Amino acid sequence: MAGNFQPAELRLWSNNVRGLNVPERRSHLLRTLWTARASIAFIQETHFQWRNAPALRDSRFPTGYFANHPHAKKAGVAVLIARTVPFLSHAALADPGGHYIFVKGTIAGHLCTLACVYAPNTAQHTFLTRTLHTLERFREGLLILAGDLNLPLDPRLDTSLRTSSLPTSYQCKALTALRNSGLADSWRVAHPTERDYSYYSTIHNRYSRLDYIFLPFEYLTLLQSSEIRTATWSDHTPVLTSIASPLYKPKELQWRLNEQVLEEPGASMEMREAKKTRQQQTRRLAQQVATLENLNKTTLSEDTYKELLEARRNL
Repeated sequence: MAGNFQPAELRLWSNNVRGLNVPERRSHLLRTLWTARASIAFIQETHFQWRNAPALRDSRFPTGYFANHPHAKKAGVAVLIARTVPFLSHAALADPGGHYIFVKGTIAGHLCTLACVYAPNTAQHTFLTRTLHTLERFREGLLILAGDLNLPLDPRLDTSLRTSSLPTSYQCKALTALRNSGLADSWRVAHPTERDYSYYSTIHNRYSRLDYIFLPFEYLTLLQSSEIRTATWSDHTPVLTSIASPLYKPKELQWRLNEQVLEEPGASMEMREAKKTRQQQTRRLAQQVATLENLNKTTLSEDTYKELLEARRNL
């Protein structure tokens, strides 16, 4: 595309949020997604109950697809789509227990399937095998599967202690199911030998990588980057994967003057200063959280973990 436009990537965000029934947590999530420039968000453990589910959308993320638990505030998954993504839905399939949501449609005329899963903390391999079997009958076009499997796929690389409390057969059967579906772990493709984690268990004093974004083998040429971010308000760390897309964006953002700045220059100056101070404090706290998180991954110190929790609360 000529002139003033350039290719736009799809930024895929996956995060276990451990409950969103509190309004402040929902607002915080939506702000975080927008700040991270997420295109599509795969959210696990919303803890929404089917008949009493609160709204999880705003002007920036106006479109959402949900699977909620029928009787209790547990499990729950969601796929949120930013307003910058021209997604046209064709069909959706929600798990009655709130453990997966599938939606398929088109993005700029290209067929795709978006799937978000949250595996239970027992018999994870059985859940994954059955879910992938159901997904195989539903999927069309590019498949993006993201979520919390509650399972390290390779304990030697995906846990800080290089072992798992789960039987080895769980990993083997899960990997077989993924291989049979032709799916690859995007973060591991981008970081073949690196060690990083998305969850810290205080009970086992162990870091593990439980959160994933999978892409089909034949679409791995679209993969641009994948990273494990810093956990600032949930005990799971977000995963962010960027892929090439058929979308385009302006090379330069259009800017428009807010006329209120001219009408109330004094008040505007105070607001700008207050906003600048908040932003500086937020950046400082975020850097502190990231530093303590990395330190705790290597030391597994109780004192460091307490400092990390305090920094997260302040943030």
